[in-house]
Amino acid sequence: MKVLISIIIFITVSFANIFDIKTYQGTFKQTVTNNSNKEILYTGELYFNSTGHILWKYFNPNKNVYINKNKVIIDEPELEQAIISTIDIDLNLIKILKQSKKIDDKTYTNTINDITYTIKVYEDMLQAIFYTDELNNKIKIVFSNGKINKTIKSDIFKFNAPDYYDIIRK
Repeated sequence: MKVLISIIIFITVSFANIFDIKTYQGTFKQTVTNNSNKEILYTGELYFNSTGHILWKYFNPNKNVYINKNKVIIDEPELEQAIISTIDIDLNLIKILKQSKKIDDKTYTNTINDITYTIKVYEDMLQAIFYTDELNNKIKIVFSNGKINKTIKSDIFKFNAPDYYDIIRK
């Protein structure tokens, strides 16, 4: 979960002009490559707004990750469960952006919890994030179909567990 939280933190860092962004939505492909060069591919959609709400919708496996400041909910419909956690990471996106180092017009870096992230942007749009996690997996997330400042209904960021779900609190 630490890796997922770190990804979420850095998604917004990569926007070249973060102060003008109110919302973001787009698709992503995440590739995880282990030491044996085996790859796992995940795809999905990402939604973000300026109030700190973030939703990662994974298509396979079917999973939704909701973030609201320091609260994280991992919704796993196939397992009929949700994991609710509180994190102690500062998700102040403006602060994170200010801490990122601009390498060139298309590249930013930042190191948090001993992991260095390389963030690629093009024409003020998020393109990719690259890093190596604490298990030495190489992570590449490529973004496409990005839309900035389009209306996103706030209820998309709210998780409502069905009555039959197991709720796990960590």
